[in-house]
Amino acid sequence: MKRTFTVFLAMSLLLMSLTGCGGGETLTDSTPRTAAGIAAAIAASQSELPGLYAVAFDSPEFAAYSMLYLGDSAGKCADGVICYPLGVTACEIAVFELDGAGTAEKCAETLTAYRDERVGAFFGYAPEEAELAESGLVLTRGRYAALVICHDNEAAQAAWDGCFGAGAGEALELYDYVSPMPTPDTVPGTTRDTVPDTTPDTTPDTAPEGPDVYDHDAVLAAFESGDTSGLTPKNLAVYDKCRQIIAGEIKDGMTPAEKELAINDYLVLNSRYDPAELTDGPVGVPDPDNDNPYGLLIHGVGICLGYAASFQLFMDILGIECLTVHGFAHSWSEEHAWNLVRLDGEWYAVDVTWNDPVFGDVDPPYSTQIAFAHTYFNVTSDYLRSTDHQWRENVPEAAGTRWAY
Repeated sequence: MKRTFTVFLAMSLLLMSLTGCGGGETLTDSTPRTAAGIAAAIAASQSELPGLYAVAFDSPEFAAYSMLYLGDSAGKCADGVICYPLGVTACEIAVFELDGAGTAEKCAETLTAYRDERVGAFFGYAPEEAELAESGLVLTRGRYAALVICHDNEAAQAAWDGCFGAGAGEALELYDYVSPMPTPDTVPGTTRDTVPDTTPDTTPDTAPEGPDVYDHDAVLAAFESGDTSGLTPKNLAVYDKCRQIIAGEIKDGMTPAEKELAINDYLVLNSRYDPAELTDGPVGVPDPDNDNPYGLLIHGVGICLGYAASFQLFMDILGIECLTVHGFAHSWSEEHAWNLVRLDGEWYAVDVTWNDPVFGDVDPPYSTQIAFAHTYFNVTSDYLRSTDHQWRENVPEAAGTRWAY
């Protein structure tokens, strides 16, 4: 509050002096608020706002983190605050005071590009949040610029406008509406909270030396030979989990397509997209194995490559011909991965990640989620093209329809 009052007093005296000499900014282009005060007003205007954490201008993280928003304008920032979420939500509020109106307008271009990147981050994985990010406001007024992604744009716009000029009311305290930036060890439930970690506590004497990383070929070889003595703890955990899943989900007499469907549904209903990958905040630690089956099967979280690699492993174990496609989504702006399977001589496309969309901070119950579990199951390449998938690899064209869901 002392800082707010000091800024208000200093700017008021400056305006009085400029008015006396007949020059300077007009009153409507100035503000008695700090960037934090403006962010507080916007946050207060929202009836629906997730938990946000503030990166304050005087924090050591601000300089590096603000580069995401400001780009080349970062060195011209005189004040600012970034209020970001943790978990699967696009909501955020970022307000910056620059060195002039021209810099603020240039900053708006960078903020617009950043907003579009956030749309891509959620695209396909959390469709509601992608829509929310797409509707985000990029605002400028004098030397101030802001990005506001929230549920009530009308209220946010009114709050922003109300912070400027003679009609600006009393400044609000930011931390009445958002929280201080947490330390990494206090971040609530951002990862590894879905499936217990069953990694063996001890390393077998016969396990190979070196880093313990996921090895697709080693796990597959163990299934083919029945010999697990050479597996590292991580790979043994994946092996054991796959045996458990296959024993529970795969029944005698199933066709390859039925086995494929059972694995797709298991992955969808027993894992989720790593929420820490969907925040740009300086805290929130993505699972280091979210790009492979160890993260998805043992910790229950993954990114698209983790889903695709897990599906690939099961198909290989079950003897179903399968490929992993490394492509893109959201108009070539976001890397993405999915699979192709060959059934009765024809290829089909499966995007397990997008079969597992996230709605809000918590995965929906089974009855809701299963409705989406087959949207991208055994579809054609043409369908993928129509749903914003792109790829450059020379991969087979998925044209089969017999085993479409």
